[in-house]
Amino acid sequence: MRTVGQVLKEEREKKFYTLEEIEKATKIRKELLEALEKDQYSKLPPPTFVQGFIKNYGRFLGLETTKLLAIYRREFSEGKNPPRILETFSNPMDKKKITLTPAKFVGLVVLSMVAIFFIYLWFEYRFLTGAPFLEVIQPTNQLNVVTSSILVSGRTDSEAKVSINNQEIQTGLDGKFTQEINLTEGSNTISITAISKSGKISKIERNVFLKKL
Repeated sequence: MRTVGQVLKEEREKKFYTLEEIEKATKIRKELLEALEKDQYSKLPPPTFVQGFIKNYGRFLGLETTKLLAIYRREFSEGKNPPRILETFSNPMDKKKITLTPAKFVGLVVLSMVAIFFIYLWFEYRFLTGAPFLEVIQPTNQLNVVTSSILVSGRTDSEAKVSINNQEIQTGLDGKFTQEINLTEGSNTISITAISKSGKISKIERNVFLKKL
């Protein structure tokens, strides 16, 4: 009478599956599949696990798992072929507990302070050497208007100086600015610039078209 391993191997080969494909589909390691097909029960974990392997393997191949398990029970005798307990079952990985000692706590605090200090320095460096932030809220670009003046507003860094069409304007302590400018008939280019203390410049332009009624 054929063994479970022979039945599984014959069906696998009949359907042209490799052990690698079976391993990927069933999540059973290749070496365990090989031991199962060769009826090498001493290389397999306890019977409960083996029966699970047989169910998954047989189900994937389209076999009746109840018949496979019946064959397995008839052919297998724990007295003759005691299963080998795999290292992964007999010696599970020790769970290392992480203990926070006073020395480790102080070290973490020091490292955190050093990290915060360097982050602060990086932001200061960017602030001093980089171009200032500049946002123009209004007017929007390519805006069509019928009035001869328009309100320009936005915000920048609190230390930056703002100019509109080369005319410096006042900004608030929070960096916000608002200025009304006159328009000429036709196309108008509004140039807004922000200059940082280090001389870096950010510039935004808006094109506004005035059409008189």
